[in-house]
Order: sequence, then C-alpha cells, then structure tokens
Amino acid sequence: MQNSLVKKHPYYKDVRLSLRIIIGISLGIFLFLLFFQPLEPQNPDFNNKLLILAAFGGITFILLGILRLLIPSVFKRTFTTEKWNTNKEIFWGFLYVTLNSVAFVFFARYVGKIHITFHIVTIIVILSLFAIVILAVTNEFHHLKKQVREFKGGDSKKSADSKETQPEENPEIEFESENKSEYFHLFLNQIILIKSANNYIEVIYKKDDKINKKLIRYTLKNTEILFSKYAAMIRCHRSCIVNKNYIKKVTKGSDGLKLSLFDYPQDIHVSRQYILKVKEALRKR
Repeated sequence: MQNSLVKKHPYYKDVRLSLRIIIGISLGIFLFLLFFQPLEPQNPDFNNKLLILAAFGGITFILLGILRLLIPSVFKRTFTTEKWNTNKEIFWGFLYVTLNSVAFVFFARYVGKIHITFHIVTIIVILSLFAIVILAVTNEFHHLKKQVREFKGGDSKKSADSKETQPEENPEIEFESENKSEYFHLFLNQIILIKSANNYIEVIYKKDDKINKKLIRYTLKNTEILFSKYAAMIRCHRSCIVNKNYIKKVTKGSDGLKLSLFDYPQDIHVSRQYILKVKEALRKR
C-alpha cells in the first residue's frame, strides 16, 4: 500500500486543457444547482438567486484555478512528472475538497442565507468531490490518449528521421535516481544516447521533434545493466551508451572508430575494448 502511494503519478502541464476542464466543471456545478436546486437561497428575487448559484460555480473556478494552474506555474520544479506521485495527488485533491467545502458552507450561510444542516453539508462535500474526481478522470483520459498517440507515432517518426528499420518492440523505460527522489520515463526509440557525468548520467533524447537532455543521479554501469535486455542500446565507450538505431555512419580515423548520429552534432568515439561489440551489433540491425 505504501509503495503504491509513493509511485510516480503524471502531472498534467497542459494549461489550456486544464482551463477548459475547470470551466466545464464550474459551469456544470452552476447548472446542477440551478436545475436540481439542492441548495435554496433565501432570496425572493430570481435574479439574485441566479447570481448566488453562479457564485458557487465561481468559487469552484477560483479554487481549482489556484490549486491546478496558479500554484503549479509558480512552483514549477515541484509540479513535475518526475517529482509528483500518488500520495501528493491525493493530498492535493483532499486540500481542494476541504477548501471548497468550507468556502461553500460559509458562502451558503452568510450570503445565501441558507440554513446549514448535515444534509446540506453532505451535498456540498459531494459536489466538491465530484469536481476533483471529474478533473482527475478527464486528465487521466487525456494523458493515456497522449501516451497511446506517442507510442503509435514513435516508430514512424523515428523511421523517417533515421531512415532505418525500427525494432518491433518499443518499450517504455523508467529512469529512477539512486535515492528514489526523481523519476522520468521515455520510450526506447526516443533515446539517442546516454553519457556518464560523474555520479550522474545525462540522457539525450528526442521528443516532439526536439532534442532534450536530462540529468539524473545514477551510474552508467547500472544503466548498462538496465539496458542489457535491449539490443538497440550498445556500450561504445566507458562513458557512453548509444542507441544503434540513431547511428548514421561509422568512420575510421587515426584514433579509432567514430560514430556519427542522427540528430546529434558530435561524433562518438568507440573505445578499443568495445569495437568488436559495436561491429557485431551493427551487423545485426
């Protein structure tokens, strides 16, 4: 149970999508209150009642906007897929439900002049839970949809870029730091090469037609063990592992073999101890 709570959980950075979902939820709460009338403001004027009910939707919009858009945009390093986990997601949802329920109760009591009973409080809590559940489910749906799209499109993109035939398998690789504090994941065909950087590794990868770099505390030796079951990843130097599907050509110079890669400007030197392994791997591709 504890392991499942600290398991990484994707954090959704699509601001436009989140804003559309938040607007939809806020509007949905207003319409629900208007048509089903579980909360009845003590005001004889219909227009005033309408404004009060609309304010409940406004409260939802403001709180979701603060918790899901404003705070994450200020503290960007905290709200990343690498640092976010299920435990934090549950806490963030609980915080919203608590704040929204308290705000609804105070607004209903002092502005709507609604007599607060256990039944009314239950309705308010359910409405708050409804909002966060819809947000979580919708975001999860779009995240899974994006993963499927990336998985299906990964092979075709890489084929067009490297002019090489892709392996049949394109597994998702999870990178985890030695102290278990950082996580991130990539599909195998996104990885161009991995370089040693003291006590870190630098993962150079391609995503959305852009070359990115990611540092994580891990050793290249353990990385080689991690990739030992994937024939595409080959060790060519004591400080470098390359994806053979990104190798454009092999040249021989005075100091030995060099690899030229697609989408990477620098040549990669092949150590003498790895020459035979590299040649064998290239013959099999």
